[in-house]
Amino acid sequence: MPKTITAGDVMTREVITVTPATPISEFARICAEDNISGAPVMRVDGTLVGIVSKTDLVRGMLDADSRFGTHDERPAWDDPDRQVGDIMIDRVLTATPDTPLADLAERMAAERVHRVVVTDNDHVVGIVTSIDLLSHYR
Repeated sequence: MPKTITAGDVMTREVITVTPATPISEFARICAEDNISGAPVMRVDGTLVGIVSKTDLVRGMLDADSRFGTHDERPAWDDPDRQVGDIMIDRVLTATPDTPLADLAERMAAERVHRVVVTDNDHVVGIVTSIDLLSHYR
């Protein structure tokens, strides 16, 4: 009988995280420099409290600043007082390392999400993105 592929088999183990207090301009820099499209949001005590993506960042820019896309002075999204906590989603799809990959793919499609945080005993141990799924199934 073939081995069932699990979240633990395909997850990225070195997870880049941010805190709710991370300025959104810093989150934008992290996305660009680390070539990521989103990150788990964790309090300093290690508690997972949300997820944030580049889509949330763009939505936050549009919601906060009707000048977005103009050449006016510094846009509101670049305001150091605007933080990840202002734009993050607090409902996070999670899985365990032993979650079958097929189940994970079905949940991601049903929930229309592109990343699932993998936890073990409430500790973040990895992340599975839609790109990870596509890479596995190609």
